Amino acid sequence: MDQGDQHEQTCRAKWLVDEVGRYLAGDEADELAVASAGRTAVTQGASQVDELLRSAFAAHEIVATELRLVGPRRGARRTLFADQPTPVALLLLCLRLCDLGDEVEVIHHTAGKGTTHRTALWPFGMDKAEELTRPPTRETADLPSLDP
Repeated sequence: MDQGDQHEQTCRAKWLVDEVGRYLAGDEADELAVASAGRTAVTQGASQVDELLRSAFAAHEIVATELRLVGPRRGARRTLFADQPTPVALLLLCLRLCDLGDEVEVIHHTAGKGTTHRTALWPFGMDKAEELTRPPTRETADLPSLDP
């Protein structure tokens, strides 16, 4: 980046540095205090933006997995997990939490593609557990048309 580009970048953010600095330092602060407060906050904010962008999910990624159990003996129960259960973990959870004939529903909440629901009656085997815990398929994005 040459000095002209660097100067243009600095000028583009100057209003933001001034705005943030004035807010943080107060209306009575001198320009040096405003500039210092603004630069410090905007520099820290830039690092926070980088961290925030690294944490972004793709639309198909699962942000939560919900387990719903419904049966006549224990009623309806619901748990939300940040992590996806493996098929074996689901079987072990159901072994602990379910009675014969309970309905087990696994719901995957994705970042931007909605939710998927899969249901089975307990007890079930490894094939069904794998199906219930399988993440939603990653759909390819449609390419934009190049026609005017």
